Amino acid sequence: LRMKIRNIAETKTGKRDGVGILLYGCNTKRGLQGKLDTSPKSGDDESDSDEEEEQHSTHELLELAPPGTEHILKVQECVPPSRDNKSNQQQRDLQKEFSTLGSVQNDDDDEGVSDGCCTLRQALVDANKIFEAAKCVKMRSPSGKDLPDAKTIWIFTNQDNPCSSEFDKIQTITHAKDLKDATVDIHVMPLPKKSGDFDKALLYNDLLSPISVQEDVDCFADNSGTLDIEDVLEHFGHFARKVRKYAYVPLFLPGWKEREGDPGIMLDLYSVVRERKKPVPITVHQEKSTATAKRSSIIDKENGGVVEKKDLHYFAEFCGGRVTLHPDDIAKLKDLSRSNMAGCVVLLGFKPTASLDVTFPLSKNSIAFANDSIVAGSNKAFYNLKDAMERKNVYAVAELHTRAKSVSRMVALVPHRSSNGGLLIMPLPFKEDVREVAKEDIGFADQEAVDAAKNLISKSTVNHEGNFSEMLPENPWLKHFFGYLESISLGRELDEVEDETKMDVEGLLAVARQQIEDFSISLPIDPEPVKKERKRKADAVSKTSKGDTPMEDIDEEWIDLYKNDEISGKTAPELKAFLKSRGERVGGKKGELVDRVNRVIYDHIFSKK
Repeated sequence: LRMKIRNIAETKTGKRDGVGILLYGCNTKRGLQGKLDTSPKSGDDESDSDEEEEQHSTHELLELAPPGTEHILKVQECVPPSRDNKSNQQQRDLQKEFSTLGSVQNDDDDEGVSDGCCTLRQALVDANKIFEAAKCVKMRSPSGKDLPDAKTIWIFTNQDNPCSSEFDKIQTITHAKDLKDATVDIHVMPLPKKSGDFDKALLYNDLLSPISVQEDVDCFADNSGTLDIEDVLEHFGHFARKVRKYAYVPLFLPGWKEREGDPGIMLDLYSVVRERKKPVPITVHQEKSTATAKRSSIIDKENGGVVEKKDLHYFAEFCGGRVTLHPDDIAKLKDLSRSNMAGCVVLLGFKPTASLDVTFPLSKNSIAFANDSIVAGSNKAFYNLKDAMERKNVYAVAELHTRAKSVSRMVALVPHRSSNGGLLIMPLPFKEDVREVAKEDIGFADQEAVDAAKNLISKSTVNHEGNFSEMLPENPWLKHFFGYLESISLGRELDEVEDETKMDVEGLLAVARQQIEDFSISLPIDPEPVKKERKRKADAVSKTSKGDTPMEDIDEEWIDLYKNDEISGKTAPELKAFLKSRGERVGGKKGELVDRVNRVIYDHIFSKK
């Protein structure tokens, strides 16, 4: 629940996504035991009334709704206090309240399976009813244009065979197929058993779809039931990260205008990288306690009236003057720059892959996959196109615009080398966008410096196996920020957050100290700029301190900040005070001050050596 809340806040997507918890296999006589113990024993009438009071074998612990503070606090009531956090007092004992272990007479059945009908079957039926009644679930529209929401059931259980008979098994599989027809995915998370391994072949391989079975196997290769919470979070995070589609557009091949009614190859476009950010501050209405909406208007200075957008004029600087541009003129210029009025990708031609300069892309890359549900045959055509590009070792140059009123952009379509296979979309610059590097700005290093750099790189290279993204650290700023929000919302202590982005200076020096010193010695010494003498009090003080008084050693605090690359954390007045004490110039922006302080400390350290 906490992970889902954080994903919604950071990505600003999935605000309608709902999460709920349904307990199944519950004791149907829960709540009656106390009544039976205190009530007088009498005739059949009272036993009939007790039977009428028997409750359902399922219980909705959490309503299917977008998760929030109430969801988390309600679950925390059921969690027993841990060794590390004994302040969390358990208010509900779910085992005592709902478990059937105490009512089971069969000693051999250590998992607590009742002798009645399969409770899993009833749980699947109730889960489907919950999906139909939930306000956060959007069903397919009558027109069929809007697709329904994705619905998933996650079964956490230690019972690999909850059905007491073959009839119950057939009925349960039938209900699961009905859920699949209603576009509901089912996954199973095995919990530890008292004896033996969790055998999915008894029921769940028939219950789940082949795709779900493979996804569960990939994430939980160990079927013994040893379920780690980190594995579960990674599993849920995997599905949360899959939803990155920001547009779907057709891909038109050359000559598409001559083919009337050509639907093209329908593509889904996904962001390869999505930057996570902290939630934007909002203004809350004091009386209604709801978020207020901001609306901006342009006011005429002369009459005080509101200026409509259609009456606005924009100006562009040209030839030393201003040229007026009406919004209609801007829209017409955009239309002239596009091959098609609607969003699309138009393939212009192919070039050898070796000619693609990877330093040219202007912005973040995207990846495209075929969408066969909108245009039939897109998958086959997309695969054939990608396969032909790989065989001929070429990439495609295309024109892309995702919205009807956007400006077109030239992109490169490069076959992605992953197993799922897609086309990587790399934005390309036009000729006037490329900045040439002057020849005099290109330096040359001697062989000694090159060899020293190679030795340093070989010693400090980070080795990793598998996907590179798995070794990337989490954003420390977001971890601190959401830790603070959780501590306030849930009334808990603020946990310490480990910053994995900080450099391990001691570890790096232990491995490559000699290589770092050799590389530093091999670098050429920059000529010191000639300073013009200016008559100022600060200069007089600095000259006096340089000439008459010996320079004091730099404080260890500044040296530690330099080694940890944390000089930028100091304020501008502190940086200026340090530079002034060393007789250095104190003017300039903060970035210049930081560079100057780093240079002074660097010179101080190596001059002592």
